[in-house]
Amino acid sequence: MRTSKPYARLTKILITVLIVVFSILIAGGFLIFKNEAPRPAKIVNTNGNTLVSHKTLLSGQAVYERYGLTDYGTYLGNGSYLGPDYTAQALHVYLKGMHRYYAQTKYHKAWGDLSDLQQEGIKGVVKKEIKVNRYSQKADTLTLSPAQAAGFTYLQRYYRREFINNPRQAGLPENMIKNNTGAYMVRGNKVDQLSSFFFWGAWMASTNRPGQNFSYTNNWPYDLDAGNTMPAEAMIWTAISVAILVAGVGVIIWVQRRYNFDMEFAYGKNKPPRIDPDLPISDSQRKTGKFFLLVMVLFLVQILLGELMAHYYVENSFFGIPLQNIWPFNLAKTWHLQLVIFWVATAWLATGIYVVPRIRGREPKHQGALVNTLFYGLLVVVAGSMLGEWGDILGFVKKGWWLIGHFGWEYLEMGKAWQWLFIVAMLLWIVILMRGFIPAIRHKGEAGTSTDRTRLTTLLFLGAIAIPAFYLASLFILPNSHVTFADYWRWWIVHLWVEGIFESFAVILIGWLMVDMKLTTSKSTIRALYFQLTLLLGAGVVGMGHHYWWQGDHNIWLSLGACFSALEVIPLCLLIWEAWTHYKVYKESQLEFPYKGTFMFLAATGIWNAIGAGALGFLINAPAINYFEHGTQWTSAHAHGSMAGVYGMFSIAIMLYTLRNISKKEIWTAKLEKWLKRACWLLNIGLAGMTFITLMPVGTLQLKDALTNGYWHARLLSFYHGSTVATLLWLRIIPDLIFTAGVVVLLVVVYKIVRNLKPAQNKAMADSHQEWDQN
Repeated sequence: MRTSKPYARLTKILITVLIVVFSILIAGGFLIFKNEAPRPAKIVNTNGNTLVSHKTLLSGQAVYERYGLTDYGTYLGNGSYLGPDYTAQALHVYLKGMHRYYAQTKYHKAWGDLSDLQQEGIKGVVKKEIKVNRYSQKADTLTLSPAQAAGFTYLQRYYRREFINNPRQAGLPENMIKNNTGAYMVRGNKVDQLSSFFFWGAWMASTNRPGQNFSYTNNWPYDLDAGNTMPAEAMIWTAISVAILVAGVGVIIWVQRRYNFDMEFAYGKNKPPRIDPDLPISDSQRKTGKFFLLVMVLFLVQILLGELMAHYYVENSFFGIPLQNIWPFNLAKTWHLQLVIFWVATAWLATGIYVVPRIRGREPKHQGALVNTLFYGLLVVVAGSMLGEWGDILGFVKKGWWLIGHFGWEYLEMGKAWQWLFIVAMLLWIVILMRGFIPAIRHKGEAGTSTDRTRLTTLLFLGAIAIPAFYLASLFILPNSHVTFADYWRWWIVHLWVEGIFESFAVILIGWLMVDMKLTTSKSTIRALYFQLTLLLGAGVVGMGHHYWWQGDHNIWLSLGACFSALEVIPLCLLIWEAWTHYKVYKESQLEFPYKGTFMFLAATGIWNAIGAGALGFLINAPAINYFEHGTQWTSAHAHGSMAGVYGMFSIAIMLYTLRNISKKEIWTAKLEKWLKRACWLLNIGLAGMTFITLMPVGTLQLKDALTNGYWHARLLSFYHGSTVATLLWLRIIPDLIFTAGVVVLLVVVYKIVRNLKPAQNKAMADSHQEWDQN
């Protein structure tokens, strides 16, 4: 008799979709690398004199990376938003230098003394001149016209004033950039080298690709003086993407209903099962408690750093205290981003560790020792990387800056050595999981073993393996990598790893929790998971192309990114809604439900997934909007709603689930449950306030400024000091304090719980273990 394979077709569909979408992503990557802007062997004037060598250009990039300027301003729109966008700013200053050159050579006057007609005439000449591509591929040389060379010199003088004298660089210490020559650098004035890197970005953004009528960055940034206007394709694909979203939602709902991809109740009406979270636990399960305490400490530090950053928007110091000298904005932003990855990942690692004995049915030998090794290894990576970044930005780390200091790319701030150690820690986590998952998977087909249980276990294990596997993309980037090449792989981390792989693991883990709590049948849950994963990865992998529009990439990504990115939010919303529905059943049945805290935060996750990741993500990802908005506070609103609202709330949910199972029953009083509810409300009210009282309104005004005056103008520091914007920024202190109060309450609750853990009883845990029902 042939063995029944109930999920064979769903498996084939998922694998086929993965092959197709990753083939598109990788093929698109090759187009990106083939079409990236050249980094010439030398940049010369018409007399053949070298203005910038290839080594100087790369050294300027290394200076930008070493001092963490990506966590102060942006380059090609990517980075942080207090400082300027150095591409747009350099382009604007470079144009001013050319204007002044022609004012002197044509009229022998200063630019300000020219008539409006004369100024407009010069602007027209410059606009045409900068579009001409004077790069010789054969000689690997970029030749600048006399006016362009004058613009380059003017740009160098400008940045000498900005970085050497440093009169008004908010949130940065004076004269931060030293002339120390570290790895990937050459001797010479580091500010001049940095200026060369900025100039190359301005050239790339304003010069037409060979044989095309648009620049290497698809005419980004918006600047009428440079002739940079939105390409027509951006508007066309925006309209098409809206139509695809509407049609896609309809098709997805139809498929889900037609093929019954809903999770089914595992119990009869008004007869929900009683859940017992008070079973004995093993040694490794008990050890997860300290992981969650670390989670909350890192969470609190991250939030305090966020408040410091927010204050730098309105004042160069911190209420008169010159903290920028020891905690400059770029360091605070570096730690703020890095800590959220650390605490979210730690919560997930700890939950995975807790699950292992439940899946295997007993404690693997020496599991506790491996768990301790992982914990202290994480501490080394967290503390070591943060100290290295602090020493690098303040100039204490020299030769090995890229290994132990600041690596220079947003979300990849850890030095390369720390990245390797982080990967080793995640691999150790996989080993810990393997010791429980592999034996459970091998039981497939044995008497008394549920095939559905094995399939669900396999999906969860594969999702876990993907977490360290996709982080390996970070290893392709080096300090001298082309910015287009580096950004292609960086988005594998920021979008594919965080928003794709993490979200996939979250979908599977939620499904596993639903079955573990006997709320849904394993068979219907597995079918729902296949549907969710196919939709999530089918849309999300190619959808990450919306990050490639303005990075010097092939313009095919305008169509691909616009059409695919809108759909990726739907699966988690559907799954969370199911979880909330089941919680309502328990609430209405008046039975004691031990995971109220978990489901409160799961419900919050669903709301923020729809609003923060979905609505705000679609708002900024439409090409016609993103062209003007890219790198403004709307992006920050989306980032906060997605990272804090989705991954933060979900991490808290699974943390509370695990803590409920490893702690004593008597600690979970009605009073503690009320404090958890208060923490949930404080966190969500605070996050909503940050997003909709400050970030969205400020982003709206910033977008209006960009449309009116050009993108470079909207990114000036003076924009934040306007009366309306400054008032909105000061108002942020209210939701910030509310959010912080929620973190403090949650920290106190977690600390109290961790002090009341159950004793480790490996044998009793194994004896009490029950096989999942084959539903």
